[in-house]
Amino acid sequence: MAYADYLRWKTTPLATTPELSIVIPAYNEADRIVPTIGAIASYVSGMGIDWELIIADDGSQDETIALVEGLGMVNAKVLRAPANGGKGSAVQRGMLAASGRYQLFADADNSTPIEEVTKLIAQLRAGYDIAIGSRAAQGAEEAHRSPLRRLMSGSLRWIVRHVLRIGVLDTQCGFKLFTRDAAQLLYRRQKIMGFSFDLEILYLAFKYRLRVAEVPISWVDAPGSKVDALKEARRFINDLVRIKWNDLRGVYPRQIQQPQPAQVARQSIADRLRSAWGSVKKAFASPPAATAHAQPKAESGTTERFGMHIAVVTTYPPSAGTLNEYAYHFVRCLLQKPEAASVTLLVDELPHGAAYPQPEDTEGKLQIIPCWRFGDMRNAARISTAIGQIKPDVVLFNIQFASFGGDKIAAALGLSAPMLVKAMGYTTIVLMHNIMETVDLRNAGYGSSRLSELLIRSAGSIITRMLLSADLVALTIPKYVEILERKYGAHNVLLAPHGAFEQIPPPALELKPGPAVIMTFGKFGTYKKIETLIEAFKLLQLRNTAPVQLVIAGTDSPNAKGYLESVRQQYADVTNIRFTGYVAENDVPQLFGDAAVVVFPYTSTTGSSGVLHQAGNYGKAVVLPQLGDLAELIEEEGYSGEFFTPDDPTSLASAIASVLDDDTRRQHMGMRNYLAACGLPMADVVDWYLLHAQLVLEHTARPAQAARSIRVGN
Repeated sequence: MAYADYLRWKTTPLATTPELSIVIPAYNEADRIVPTIGAIASYVSGMGIDWELIIADDGSQDETIALVEGLGMVNAKVLRAPANGGKGSAVQRGMLAASGRYQLFADADNSTPIEEVTKLIAQLRAGYDIAIGSRAAQGAEEAHRSPLRRLMSGSLRWIVRHVLRIGVLDTQCGFKLFTRDAAQLLYRRQKIMGFSFDLEILYLAFKYRLRVAEVPISWVDAPGSKVDALKEARRFINDLVRIKWNDLRGVYPRQIQQPQPAQVARQSIADRLRSAWGSVKKAFASPPAATAHAQPKAESGTTERFGMHIAVVTTYPPSAGTLNEYAYHFVRCLLQKPEAASVTLLVDELPHGAAYPQPEDTEGKLQIIPCWRFGDMRNAARISTAIGQIKPDVVLFNIQFASFGGDKIAAALGLSAPMLVKAMGYTTIVLMHNIMETVDLRNAGYGSSRLSELLIRSAGSIITRMLLSADLVALTIPKYVEILERKYGAHNVLLAPHGAFEQIPPPALELKPGPAVIMTFGKFGTYKKIETLIEAFKLLQLRNTAPVQLVIAGTDSPNAKGYLESVRQQYADVTNIRFTGYVAENDVPQLFGDAAVVVFPYTSTTGSSGVLHQAGNYGKAVVLPQLGDLAELIEEEGYSGEFFTPDDPTSLASAIASVLDDDTRRQHMGMRNYLAACGLPMADVVDWYLLHAQLVLEHTARPAQAARSIRVGN
């Protein structure tokens, strides 16, 4: 580039309409906006075209605007925003204000070198309406991208390809070039203002039959990126649901234009997409034609309800089985969804012939059927028989490796149920809360020797392959998805958001009068041992500080009957310890509300922690062992915790004391955990599963299941 070209562009206003407009969205980019502008201006000024630069500020609170305006570039302008409205909002304002024949938006971090723009311009000059930079197209080069972001991108691409059926591999690269007509058409119809706005723009581009070229580019993960991969993935999924719902409701106006010959392939994709979802919408709006699963016409005194009949195989309160709390909140939100016309819970039998409480306020949507028993060798057959009797559209298994038995054989046989149900022809989704490859078998009560551990892991590989025969396997930790894809070559595993159990107002962070309550919650006796916690509590009692109380809330693990009672007797001489026993759902808010700190006395981990999410919901500081999966979970999901060395009472006592002795820090940790836990409501997680259930139904040629008529008595 000749310096004279740059100086002329900087000081001489354009006399004609620019050939190229470059839009950069910016929010608090003072640290890197000037180098990015410098790189762009120095290169584009030497291209021999008239161009303009637009900085679309998004309510920056730092010196971003002052720095840009201080550069004194007459052909660069700043669009100010009074408040932060989201990246999509900034790009929309910039693109609609641009006047160039071609309009590019590029990220402020300069991850895609501006030199790549020549490749995109060549595609538009060849007749395309849009050219997008792609990190996934053959020939693309990526540098310094984290494994988590690579994994998340792969999972999200699978969703985009199968749900929205957009014909490109990379929708989210922040380097896209539009003709002015295409930009005006798409950005005037944009509704998504957050991180996933690109997804909506490309969805509309294919809906309106525009020609899109995907161009491989070089890309560097710039330091200081403001993108939180896990949180943005969750928002991405939510926005995907919104886009689909918007289109079904007719939010996006139809674009009436005669496709050009080069657009025929695009038209075919768009037509198939509209046809598939149009039939689903019609089926939900009016009674379907007679099908194998359709019910007779409603008699007098009944109403017709259209949607899916969903069976959930799970534990459920008041069962003492693992994952019952997760099931309770998941089902609570599921019952609020019109897409779930009927929900049947296939639960474990309660001890001593006890019965499950009659469901309340479910409008007849919920049925509870106890059909399996913890430790029973016949659980898979019993579940399959129940499925055959109720004939649901979708079967969701909410399970982990020890869901069906403490005995190795009973646990393994129970886990064959998803494979049997799939073989019966039912759409099957498995939410697996742990995987065998990361379970510490000895601490979990399964591996008594190296030989038995080897045998169990071998059997675990077989069981995992059986589980992977389901239509979809959802996991809540990125590492688990990566392991199953790498070891088993699985293509039907997805990272699923865990979700916040409840959406409650910001908690009061001040402690109640009286002793500071140290609380632990769960099912104890295997990898959750409380002896170390009690020993640490004894050390805390020796200090000449404020009084403390230890609350041990929960029951024995199914694999450790009598454990808590034996510990109670062992430490009978220690004062200020309270064992609560089983905690009913209605008592959970009070339990967490009284706690000053929640402790996780684990010796290993077996998956995502529901207790951690509950502690976050109630704004509690947490003390955790320094263990791989748990430490990664804390970092990835934005929680804050004090760590201790597992099995070390002194380390644990020190960790608890550091939280209790600094009330400002305790409150800060509590608020951060609250914000992390409330990042994605359980209702949105349920939408994620419903979307995938409908997707699987469409792709498995089971139209009778995709939308069936269900008769419900008034």
